[in-house]
Amino acid sequence: MSAGTVIVPLWPGSDGDATHRPTPTVPPYSKVDPPTLYLEKIGMMWMEKRREALPGVKYVLERLPTGYELYERPRLSDAKTIDKFLFGHPYHKYFNSPNRFFPHFLHLMENRGSNTGCPCALCLPKPTGRRAAPIPNASSKPSGVTMPHANRVSRVRNDSLAIHKARPKTLGAGLDTTRVDEEGNPDVYRNLIDRLRCGGSIDEEITEPMSLDWRAEQELIPSTLQTLQEQPQWIPRTGDLVIFVRNLGDREEICYDDKTSTFKLYDHAAKLFTGFPKWEAGVVGQPPAERMTIEDLVMPTPKETAVNYSGLRIEPISSPNETDKFWEKRYTYVPLHHTRPMVFWKDYVGPIPEGEWHPTVKNALRLMSVFSLMGKYRFKGTWPSASIFCHGMFIGSEMFAVGDAVRVLPKVFPSSSSDVDRRESQDQQTDVLIVQSIQLKLSNLDLASDNDYDQGRPYTSTVYITGTGYTQDKRRSGPTSSDQLSAPLTPILEKYGTWYPLHGPDKAMQVPLSRILGRAYEYEAMVLWFPSLTPDKSAIIPPSMAKGVASILEARAYASENDHRIDHSGASSSEWFWGDTRAEALDIHSLNGMDVSKYDNERDLNDDKKMCRILEEMDSEALRLAANQVPMKGAQEQGVGSMNSRAVVHKPRDAEPGNTAERTGGEGGEEEKSGSESSSSDEGIISSGRLPKHNCTQNTPDLTVKVENLSPLKQSVKSSPTKPPLKSPMTKPGRHARTSVLVDPEEAKQVAKKKRILIVIDD
Repeated sequence: MSAGTVIVPLWPGSDGDATHRPTPTVPPYSKVDPPTLYLEKIGMMWMEKRREALPGVKYVLERLPTGYELYERPRLSDAKTIDKFLFGHPYHKYFNSPNRFFPHFLHLMENRGSNTGCPCALCLPKPTGRRAAPIPNASSKPSGVTMPHANRVSRVRNDSLAIHKARPKTLGAGLDTTRVDEEGNPDVYRNLIDRLRCGGSIDEEITEPMSLDWRAEQELIPSTLQTLQEQPQWIPRTGDLVIFVRNLGDREEICYDDKTSTFKLYDHAAKLFTGFPKWEAGVVGQPPAERMTIEDLVMPTPKETAVNYSGLRIEPISSPNETDKFWEKRYTYVPLHHTRPMVFWKDYVGPIPEGEWHPTVKNALRLMSVFSLMGKYRFKGTWPSASIFCHGMFIGSEMFAVGDAVRVLPKVFPSSSSDVDRRESQDQQTDVLIVQSIQLKLSNLDLASDNDYDQGRPYTSTVYITGTGYTQDKRRSGPTSSDQLSAPLTPILEKYGTWYPLHGPDKAMQVPLSRILGRAYEYEAMVLWFPSLTPDKSAIIPPSMAKGVASILEARAYASENDHRIDHSGASSSEWFWGDTRAEALDIHSLNGMDVSKYDNERDLNDDKKMCRILEEMDSEALRLAANQVPMKGAQEQGVGSMNSRAVVHKPRDAEPGNTAERTGGEGGEEEKSGSESSSSDEGIISSGRLPKHNCTQNTPDLTVKVENLSPLKQSVKSSPTKPPLKSPMTKPGRHARTSVLVDPEEAKQVAKKKRILIVIDD
């Protein structure tokens, strides 16, 4: 043992039950001796709680309390991952992490081994004759979308069929430590599901005041959101995957060669095509900071700043199947006309012999079947179902948000149609959806167990995108709608021709994420990317909204087979990988020169927690004084202002009098009250916290649901000034400067900003 290690003796007392041990299973449990993980973490946490920890000293508990033993076994869905379980609790439940055991341990030490009044998740509520959570067994397997085990959310115990009334909690879900995540912070999603089970119904805003990532976002998101609303959809967004050419000559341009029907480099000086561009693929780290014009898509235009400001920072993408991410270090800055959307890879890269492709192209193709949710802001439900409302999401290579127009893969014609007609429905026509709501819908909560590591029966989760649907095929127009739409809800559709509603004016359409192709691009952008003239060259042939459909479907099929994170075995077989964040979905280790998520070795969780506790106390004081209309003494000098109050109240910026609409959504996909969603058409960023991800059903049929008062939705698309703040860091990076009790809140805010990498940043 090193000289810097101190053995921490236990205090007297324990409630451990030596008869509580795992039952024989396949694969079997094995005892962990010594239980190093628990001894080290509990020892350090206990000394810090006692305020006796010294800098640079490692504290290790001498042993576990009497009656407790640690066991491990391979996870059923992934044999390479080993899960650990601490047995010995008198109620014959188990702990699955040191963070969850520590509240129980601390109570035992401070009460001579008595668990009376223990606040841990296993002791509260006390048993009332109901069966406790089952010991892990191998009899059942989770199914659905492949996702990292550590990010799964808690399931509700399978014997809780009745709604159990309980005294309302005084703490918000973001402050309630009944459930904690792997970092010891309140697990807001587990807490909300528990509250739903106890109260029967719930409708709460999702806040995470003990997360410094979330707090920093409340200052950064509004300006970013406004920027996205003002931009056309053809401008790449941070986190998008694109194909790009690193270098182009002064006289070179990417042009369409009519003779070969391919895109090649054209030398204007020599007036001839010189060959294929050297395409690479990468993730957008920084979008252009200078204003872009439509001409920037295909040609250089005069700029006031250098390319590192007026262009894009692109980091070549590495394979999700490899741990060496050396391509990420070869970033470059390129003008916009050097890039094309990844969804059109087949048109630009496809004609090039596959042996000449840059390795990053196939790396990007492996990532076309990933998705992640962003900006989770509301939890609403009636037991045993609930919905988590999101501001946006990433699917494959692109990000879209509420208010965007997205292309939707149309249904094929009825089975009686010929194969030719069915192919044409896929290749020559694309529907469009104006997104009004993005929801993760949870169901079967009453049939699930209450621990997310026990391999028990999971609840079903489904991602639905709801909005107003349109088509260019009159035969598929809704039976109660008008023959044509004279004024589309978004300018993006105006120049594409005549559009027909897919449903009546009092309804909305829900589709699963598998039918979403990506953002719909403006007519002018498609003309520049895919120029096509009539034979006499007298007119432009209108572009098709279906352009790129074949590219996307082929890429998704390739990704499903070649992204090794996607599980194809047994009941858990899937065609998608669900990332908790965009960084996790793309499996990137760094972005813009900063390590992200778990790869950030400088992140100090203790400093984060201290900072959040200080800010939360200041928030509470600011709210108390505001309620009493008492000016805060020294508030200006100490920097107590909008940041701290908004982190709790979430007052939207630029709210207009009379615009009091708030976002709602029916449980289980039965109803969408669109009139109440008009103030929430926000651009999403990236997800934070732990999301429910069990048994996610993606290939579900689209639904037509009733919508009340649809007209306010038309006003919300790309124009609503009233927006709740977004919550969702792309990563969990960055250590904050050490702080004392007398921390300057303004300094804390600036440190938090500098240490955060968000998916959409325009600073």
